[in-house]
Amino acid sequence: MKNHREFFDMEGGLMRLYKIWTLVIFKLYNPQTMKQLTLLIVLITLVFIKLSAQSEPFTKRTVVTSGMGLNNPWECVYGPGDSLFVTEAHGYKVRRISTNTTPGVSTTLLDSSQIKTNNWNSTTGPQGGMMGLALHPDLYSSNPAVRNARPYVYIAYVYKKAVPNTNCTNGMAGGCLFSTRIARYEYRGNLLINPVVILDNMPGSSDHNSGRLTISPAPESGQYRLYYTIGDMGCGQFFNTARTENAQNTDNLEGKVLRLNTESDGDAGQDAWVPDDNPFYDGAPITPKDYVYSKGHRNPQGLVWGTVAGTPRLYSSEQSDRADDEINLIVGGNNYGWDKVSGACDGDVNGFQIGQTTVVNEMTNCAGTTQPMFTTFHHNTTWPSTYPGNGTPNANWPTIAATSVEFYGKNVIPGWPGSLLITPLKDDQVYRLKLNATGTAITGDTIAYFKGDGNRIRRITSDPSGLKFYVVRDNNTIMEYTYTGITLPVRLLYFRGILQDNAAQLEWSTSAETNSDHFVIERSLDGVSYSDIGNVKSTGNSSINNVYTYSDINAVTQQGNIIYYRLRMVDIDGSAKYSNVVSIALSEKMEKISVVPNPVQGVSKVYITVINGGTASWKVVDNSGVVILQNNLQLKPGANSLSLDMTTLAAGIYYLNVSGPGISQKVKLQKL
Repeated sequence: MKNHREFFDMEGGLMRLYKIWTLVIFKLYNPQTMKQLTLLIVLITLVFIKLSAQSEPFTKRTVVTSGMGLNNPWECVYGPGDSLFVTEAHGYKVRRISTNTTPGVSTTLLDSSQIKTNNWNSTTGPQGGMMGLALHPDLYSSNPAVRNARPYVYIAYVYKKAVPNTNCTNGMAGGCLFSTRIARYEYRGNLLINPVVILDNMPGSSDHNSGRLTISPAPESGQYRLYYTIGDMGCGQFFNTARTENAQNTDNLEGKVLRLNTESDGDAGQDAWVPDDNPFYDGAPITPKDYVYSKGHRNPQGLVWGTVAGTPRLYSSEQSDRADDEINLIVGGNNYGWDKVSGACDGDVNGFQIGQTTVVNEMTNCAGTTQPMFTTFHHNTTWPSTYPGNGTPNANWPTIAATSVEFYGKNVIPGWPGSLLITPLKDDQVYRLKLNATGTAITGDTIAYFKGDGNRIRRITSDPSGLKFYVVRDNNTIMEYTYTGITLPVRLLYFRGILQDNAAQLEWSTSAETNSDHFVIERSLDGVSYSDIGNVKSTGNSSINNVYTYSDINAVTQQGNIIYYRLRMVDIDGSAKYSNVVSIALSEKMEKISVVPNPVQGVSKVYITVINGGTASWKVVDNSGVVILQNNLQLKPGANSLSLDMTTLAAGIYYLNVSGPGISQKVKLQKL
């Protein structure tokens, strides 16, 4: 028995269950009880009719019509200013599309169409073309200084063909060869300018380029990291039947998830863009393995971060061979099996060719590989006896051809928080998979949404409120679906935070408020237990966008590497709802002070971390600014400590000020 679920829509699954129930009932047929059986069948039928309907109500509108000139939209990211940033796979343009108008007003931010014109003809081009796009998190800030410091947009695109303007042929030596790069642009006004190449001359192909980009939700070892999926180049099929399979080869970029810096880390040359803590990193000279985060991938076109129970996790959707499209939990250094394993390790491809491998016993190939957290197959009740034979066109494979994955973490639509949204090329609908409490597995069944508006769905993204979803289709349209099932006292557009000036700067925006009273800011060190640290009065009743801020000046004094924040949005009647959770990483190199215990009855320990050593001064002042205690101390680079005796002080609020080389901080103290 296969250890996965059939991928079906709600109606199909429930109808099969309904048929089973009716068969059981008629097996139990007895003329004396026919009246009761008939009533039971009617009741069951009514229940299944009720359950088979999609219970969540959505309205829809067309943001981009097929006549607006998009040329194969590929990536769609919700950006600043209520806009969508869209890449055109075949048009080689990046467009910004307003979501506030119908249809959406389109502005061309980048036109690289000459790349296509100069390199290949209409018969043979790359799969994708201009593909993934990611925005630096600072671009979402309402602070112009923050945006201007890092106005970065990262784009992946195929830019060169091995032999320009020629057709590829089946079985050609080495395969249909292209080159791919990742570049960082600056978003200034209405243009993307000043490109800096981060990674060049990556393998490219007419097939399986993958090409998804995403950025870590919080800094990792001092800066945000950029993650990129690169496929196996279609080895073993079509124009690439003779191409060498390298998904298992750590010294080759093909068939991998890569991890890069979003900005230079100061190392020389290309090493500046390679994180030194990558799983296979060994330093200069930089080789392909230095970039590799995970291996053994076929065509992972989806990649997204999601935070469940306070833990950020990286998820991918991957097109597999013959059956078993994969949903994977990506962990650095892991091997996901291709092309020795396809989907789950269950022996279903024994005797078949997958990639360049003819599988004798799939089970023996599974050692050392990571199993998918979920696999899919497509409406094939007689599997595997009707498996397509070797050489059968992939349109006949029982797969959904997953193209993207989006994480839904907003606490808005009931039952949705902690879900993955999967887009397929073969089905005219989007699937929702519910994650378990830890985000490590799928629980329950798949549910289908947004049907009937055009096949071959390429991408789905949501807006900051969690109420609107934008679905991109290969017919050059973008549809907006808005959830209308509940009326919230506060409609939250976003809640986010960054570490700046040794404080956690939190910001949130609402688009509507009805009888709202105030916001409570809650902080946690483990993502589970939260405590109140402040509150902000809300507008109360409003139909316009409002922006609120809060600065947690005690953030860097907390013990731990990550701090979690959430909002409790309180109505005037006392009812409350929670926002999404924001996680902020504390850099190990940041100067910080922590006091334990605080509040204090007698003696507290003061821990001071600095980058540079030197003489520092400290003083304790009361609420009126009078100096109560003071002294100097010699700091060494790294961790330092001192004992603070407050035994003789009166109960009340005091402030500890520490100033010295590279540090100037104030910590609030409470004497009991």
